[in-house]
Amino acid sequence: MSDSTAMLTAPRLVRPRTVIVGTMFASAASAMAFMGLIGVYLVERADARATGAEWFAPGSIEMGPPGFVLATLILSVFTIQWALQAIKAGDRTNAYVALGLTAVFGAAVFNQLWFIIGDTGFALNGSGASGPVGQQAQFLFFMVNGAFAIFMIAAVAFLFLTFVRALVGQYSPLQSDGIAAAAMFWNTVVAMWAITWFVVYVTK
Repeated sequence: MSDSTAMLTAPRLVRPRTVIVGTMFASAASAMAFMGLIGVYLVERADARATGAEWFAPGSIEMGPPGFVLATLILSVFTIQWALQAIKAGDRTNAYVALGLTAVFGAAVFNQLWFIIGDTGFALNGSGASGPVGQQAQFLFFMVNGAFAIFMIAAVAFLFLTFVRALVGQYSPLQSDGIAAAAMFWNTVVAMWAITWFVVYVTK
């Protein structure tokens, strides 16, 4: 009995999912902070409209570029999930390609955001706006889009670190928590833009 017990294979140690749990809390905190800013934007816009004031000048914001940002980010959701599925299947080549494509989409988003801000002609101090309401609208426009840009930078940095770790072989079908965590935070940031697109650009 003792000999057969000694020959049993030790069970595989399960690594604590600290990265997933930590990213979950970070994603929730980021979403709450961003939604708080969106709440301020909505309250201030509602107050301005209640007085009959104009929030944005007609034609100052186009719908096309923000829609392109949303479409790009939707594509990036598929590529980041592709990377996760590939690493779980042990297909490192496709995982590298998917992570690289996601990073390219992230770079495209920054380029599109730069164009949107330049195209509006808004200034952070509200110079050129018609009255204090217009100045406040432009300031909050920068605050919302700037907050998204900061979270997007964090998501791209997270993705870059994940890509580097994948290149040195730190992920496998048995250990893919890092890529899953990067995907979780990335998808949270994508949701932030979907809300921004609707609140700031569609219902402007």
